[in-house]
Amino acid sequence: MEEANEIFCNQTIYCYLEEQKDGLEAFIAEHDSDSFIHIFASVIESCEGNLFYCLGDIINNYIENPDKKIWFVTDIKSLFGIVKKLYSFLFERIIYIEQENKQEFDEKFDIDELTSYFLDIQKSRLNALFMKNLLKLKDSAVLEDYTKFLYELDKIEIDKEGETAKMWCCFCAFLMYGINADNQNKDYFYFKLTLYSIIMQLSKDASYTNAFIDTVNSYNSINEENLYFVWSQFQRISLKNMAVFDEKTDEMLNEMYDRCYNNLADGLKECLVKIPHEERDKNLVMIFTMQFLNTTHAPTKTIIERAMALSRAGKRVVIVNTCEHYIVRGYLPMYQTGYGRVLKEYNDVQTVKMGNFNMQFLQLSEEYPIQYRIQILANFIKKLKPFYILSVGTGSILADLCGNIVPCASMTLTLSSLAKTKSKLRILERELYPEEEKFFADNDIIKNEFKFELKKQQKKFTRQEMNLPEDKFILVVVGMCLKSEVSTAFAEMLEKTCLNGCYVVFAGIVDNYNELMKKYPTIDENSSFIGYCDDILALMEICDLYVNPDRMGGGFSVIEAFSKRVPGVYLNKGDVCAAGGEDFAVNDFNEMEKQIIKYKEDKEYYNNMAKLAKKRANIMTSPDGAIVDIDRQICQKIEEKYW
Repeated sequence: MEEANEIFCNQTIYCYLEEQKDGLEAFIAEHDSDSFIHIFASVIESCEGNLFYCLGDIINNYIENPDKKIWFVTDIKSLFGIVKKLYSFLFERIIYIEQENKQEFDEKFDIDELTSYFLDIQKSRLNALFMKNLLKLKDSAVLEDYTKFLYELDKIEIDKEGETAKMWCCFCAFLMYGINADNQNKDYFYFKLTLYSIIMQLSKDASYTNAFIDTVNSYNSINEENLYFVWSQFQRISLKNMAVFDEKTDEMLNEMYDRCYNNLADGLKECLVKIPHEERDKNLVMIFTMQFLNTTHAPTKTIIERAMALSRAGKRVVIVNTCEHYIVRGYLPMYQTGYGRVLKEYNDVQTVKMGNFNMQFLQLSEEYPIQYRIQILANFIKKLKPFYILSVGTGSILADLCGNIVPCASMTLTLSSLAKTKSKLRILERELYPEEEKFFADNDIIKNEFKFELKKQQKKFTRQEMNLPEDKFILVVVGMCLKSEVSTAFAEMLEKTCLNGCYVVFAGIVDNYNELMKKYPTIDENSSFIGYCDDILALMEICDLYVNPDRMGGGFSVIEAFSKRVPGVYLNKGDVCAAGGEDFAVNDFNEMEKQIIKYKEDKEYYNNMAKLAKKRANIMTSPDGAIVDIDRQICQKIEEKYW
């Protein structure tokens, strides 16, 4: 009977109490109707006063009876404190109820013994094996040991929404508790970074994100490449929503970047010498990018568009690929690191053809140390003497440092954020948000609305040839990193729309598509994964609605949809919202589901929004005039205020 009742309850509550008094009765009265409550009374006596037995019992009960919503309740302060430290990942809420209980556990217990017990009761042998391997690393000071372990751990693909992720966070908390209690004066630097990086990504708790950054910033033996590696990885983590940030996170990352920049600038003063205004070529612009691939890569396509627009306006353009995108050098232990793709065939290329233009080109090897790259760039700049550098992207420390030689203007590739840069010349292709105005008050903001140049449609698709249903309302989800972007909340929303007659087309890269479909059979029955589509406009033409997950990037794809009169729905943040405008934005996934169904069922509303989408696309295309105006404003600012 108890099991049947528990199935229909909203949550399970474990009460580990010493006494059963009025406080417990009041708590039960409040939650009895919607919760299944387990009461363990006189726990200090039943556990022989040993905290280890109690902590072991708690974890064993959790593993035997996992539930989506589990609360933990106690009237023992010492137990409440240690459960918050070690088991906070398991329970939705950990509650202390005041019952004037005078008895307490002795807080001392053997963490190694508890860790061993934790490993013994794991249901997954694979996870237990990896946890044991992590434990063995505790006393290692060899970087390669951590690199190998984290690489192998990444391959088992822990479900961040599942029970295994909670177990890993718990285990890392045990290990962290143990080394903090260690009196051997070891720094455990690599080990701490490994633990914090696992927890910060699996628990989505900003305090662990900040603990990782603080550990790096506080370490005496850190060098500039280590700092820049970590800073660069956190740009990726932020973009892909892999961990939670708060205001303190941003402050600490800014401190890390500034420290790296200042150390490099101080050490390379002899390279970073200003070239006077009168010696520079007013007709030459040097574009810096952190990554340069091909036209299927949206950021590269944007760079090519701007380079060609400047060339058509009569400027001579030189493109420099600094290869800083998620830099490899300076590696420190971090779970789920990612590295920027580099096309090595560009290493020996001196010119690249863009349309009718042959542009001078330089790609730095990603294997070069940062200091050596700066020396190469300094010599290159001194030889060509450009009027200014246009840094396209977010956070190029090489562009910032070279901005000491000639003025540098920074343009981000993400509409929703400003570039991280030391340069005072910032290009903003939207209005400043109120919270940004004070922060950027001493910057020279060059305003110009971002423009897209759409790739010409080459084909004409039909639903039949693409194996898509003729009678369904088709949603299209586009992205090159959908594995990380299709979250549980987004997938559950899509599943509900599929139950209401919608069909989903995933276009791009979804490395975990088969695993995803096993979790969401309704989507599986009502979706197609077509991979990368080289004629996205032709695809948009046979779809009904553009739908975007929670992510920062993707601004290009929404304009491609809008250009074919396909309206969209997306959250009110990120590049897609900045590009598409607020008329199509919603506050959350619940609202998104309702909006999708409204598009499906209300034809008049759909047609009105389709017209609005087309109008927005017209505004956001044709880039030549925009980039020429940006160049004019930059040159004017340089003439007025810079050297």
